[in-house]
This record gives sequence, structure tokens and C-alpha cells, in this order.
Amino acid sequence: MEKRAWMKKAADGLTSIRLALSIILPVWGIYQGPRGLNGAAALVLVAWTSDVFDGPLARKSGVTEQTWVGRHDLVIDMLLALGLLCFMCCAGLIPPLVALMYVLVWGAILWRYNCVTKPLGAAFQGLIYVWFGLTLLVRRLLAGRVMLLWVLLNVCITRKRLFQRDVPRFLRGMRELARLTAPTERSKEQ
Repeated sequence: MEKRAWMKKAADGLTSIRLALSIILPVWGIYQGPRGLNGAAALVLVAWTSDVFDGPLARKSGVTEQTWVGRHDLVIDMLLALGLLCFMCCAGLIPPLVALMYVLVWGAILWRYNCVTKPLGAAFQGLIYVWFGLTLLVRRLLAGRVMLLWVLLNVCITRKRLFQRDVPRFLRGMRELARLTAPTERSKEQ
């Protein structure tokens, strides 16, 4: 298979967009406050769309060596969600103590497992995105409906992969993590 290195670079570029947006979102919150909700939603949609295309593009490139960006895709995705949480905090949409507690709880979870797995990363991100989406919908902003439509369209387009591969993998991963925390028979006896 002919390697198309430009596709791999484009995929890394799409992932890098999310890294940049993870920094831009908190700054946007500081300067825009709650008025910046629509803009933040637009930035998140750009990020989500880049996430849809970077993986397939990287695979289609035929380049098998992972770059630094490719190896850190999940962490970059989590940083984007963290940037969104910081946006909500900086915009005055959530109390700083609540944001801090969220980060500390997840820090403890990740420390406990000493790794970032896809299921943990998805759970960390998902809660923030749901929180943000509900904030938009409660405020009756068009951006909330657009984001909901984006999610529904993405689910429709990827439903086969989503329900046959991704959801079962997520559930298996969460079960495996639960087994790691379950007490063993030996510790139950003591």
C-alpha cells in the first residue's frame, strides 16, 4: 500500500486543533463570560468534527508509525473537555469549587488506575459535554439544539460501528476496571 504521509500530517493537524482549542476555551470564558456560550459551542463542534475525521484519515494514510500527537490523542481529547470545564468556570457558569472537585475526583480515579484508558477518558469527557449541552439547552440557546443535532446525526452515521464495536468496548473496559477495584476473595476473608 502506498503511504500517503500528507494524510497522516493532516490527521495530526486535526488532533492538534483540539489541543489548541483546549487552551482557547478558558481564555474565551474569561473574556466573554456567559455571552461566549454560542462561541464556545461552535469551538466544541469544530473540535468534535476534527475528532471524527482524524482517526480514519490517519488509518487511510497507510503510515503505521504513530507520531507523538497520535499517541496522545486520548489525552488531547481529555484536555479539550478540561478546557471546556475551565470555560464554564471562567464564564461564571459553574462555581470554581465544583470544577475543582470534579478535577480532584477524576485525578484520584486516574491515579488509582495509574493509566488513562479509553473508557475512563470517555467517562471523564462525557460528563463535561453533557453538562455543557444541558447548560445550552436550559438557556434555550440555538447552539444547544445544533449540538444535539450534531450528536444525533453522528450516531445515525456511525451507528453500526458505535453499537457493534464502540459501546461494547466501553462496557467491557468499565467491567475490567470494576474488577480491578473489587475486593478479592482473600481480602474478604481477612
